[in-house]
Amino acid sequence: MAKSVARWAQQIWFPVGLGVILRLIQLQAPILGIHSWRQADTAAMARHFALEGTPIWLPQIDWSGASPGYVECEFPLYPYLLGQLYKLAGLHEWLGRGLSVLCSALTILLIIRIGRRLLDPISAWWGGVFFAVLPLGVYYGRTLQAEALLLLLAAMSIERLLVWKQRRSRWALLTSWLAFCLACLIKVLPLIWLGIPLLVVQMQPQPLGPALPLATLIRGLGKLARSPGPWLYAGSSILIGALWYGHAFQLGQTSDLSFGFWGNNSDRSSLSLLLDVNLWLNLLLRISVRNLAVLGVPIVIFGLWECRRNAGGQILAAGLLSMGACTAVFLRASSIHEYYQLPLLIFLCPLMGRGWHSLTKLIASKKLHDQWLININLALIVAISLTVLNFDYWALERRQTEIWMPLAQSIRKEVPSKARIVSVTGSDPSLLNLAQRQGWLTSAKSINQKQLQAWAAQGATHLVGSLNWEESFKPLTQGHARKNLQVLLCNQPNSTYCPQIPHQTYLVPIKELIR
Repeated sequence: MAKSVARWAQQIWFPVGLGVILRLIQLQAPILGIHSWRQADTAAMARHFALEGTPIWLPQIDWSGASPGYVECEFPLYPYLLGQLYKLAGLHEWLGRGLSVLCSALTILLIIRIGRRLLDPISAWWGGVFFAVLPLGVYYGRTLQAEALLLLLAAMSIERLLVWKQRRSRWALLTSWLAFCLACLIKVLPLIWLGIPLLVVQMQPQPLGPALPLATLIRGLGKLARSPGPWLYAGSSILIGALWYGHAFQLGQTSDLSFGFWGNNSDRSSLSLLLDVNLWLNLLLRISVRNLAVLGVPIVIFGLWECRRNAGGQILAAGLLSMGACTAVFLRASSIHEYYQLPLLIFLCPLMGRGWHSLTKLIASKKLHDQWLININLALIVAISLTVLNFDYWALERRQTEIWMPLAQSIRKEVPSKARIVSVTGSDPSLLNLAQRQGWLTSAKSINQKQLQAWAAQGATHLVGSLNWEESFKPLTQGHARKNLQVLLCNQPNSTYCPQIPHQTYLVPIKELIR
């Protein structure tokens, strides 16, 4: 099998092709399902960049009320690029998914190249295969959000710095810096989880050589601290990031619209969270299932053990440790938003490839007749991954499409494009994005005559939502809020406004509800 894989290792089309095929499944699905609220904001920014022609430093969202909707956010590189695609080909959200697929396919190539420069060609090839099929990589390799682009930039930064270490190519170093800088603009956390392994790469004289003792690493860190290059690399990236986030802060202060980077509502950690054993166990379970398809856990551990004395293993382990530090600092966000664990795949997949390669070599050296066990384990990893993808992701997209798309299409047909609507979906902007309209977000319990009159005075024309759902993914439980909303909608002269089973959706002119 080793010889066969050695030949296949030269054929990178297989992991790339496999990854692309899996990511093309339901490519044209509307923006619904897991984390659709985050995707909806990204899609809204792209739509406004295309339709309004605004510059990249003025991102707009849909839940803006009567205002233009300029929002404090990360650097909107991904939605801006998508907006330019919209200008060329029209408003088709599959273009956004396609852009993510392209970024993810290129990341597979870079994962393989990183594995070759840190481990060996066969381990690298297997690492690419695992990145192609593991559930979290597949799903977020096709969502309409910046994560696929972020992983591409992170992998490019590592791979180009490894090339610079080998060849001293200035273009490779410049590309690595640019990718690192853009990654830190798109998200702040790459400063830690990407910056630390890049620093360890700098301290290694030979990435394919033996691992350095801790004392040698510390001395190397002191030497780097006296060199201007690393300070220029990191400092310039931090400065550019500070300039953007300073501008974003001012934008949020002016518009009063923000993704909540600052203040008490920001997703930070706390001592009580750090000591919450159940939270950590749930997080580890999620990583085991969605990042590693369960069976990948022992393979990664085996891979870590096999390359514990190698510089490449030291670099990949540094990436895992830096991701652990980020998780601890932003534990609340990490426990809620699973895509915070997505960068783990950059470091896990090469280790998983090394573990798999070492396992097959061990069986061959012992002349065991258990090759069928290896094949079964690989088939099980793929089966587990597809099962998780189907039931946790794709099926949810299909179910929510049946619920929300008919209402969104009715809004597009009946409500003028410049009209403002009130979406009764809590803090979830998915319906606003599906309808391609701006307006207000509210909950069922916030609806009363005074509020309806206030919305109407500001230009709101329709109230939209479903009696079954508080958000696009969260059911609306029976209670006073639901009952009062049903009475408001159904006790009208025109009974056609009363929500009908099975989905209980409604699209009602606000003027018909004001008494």
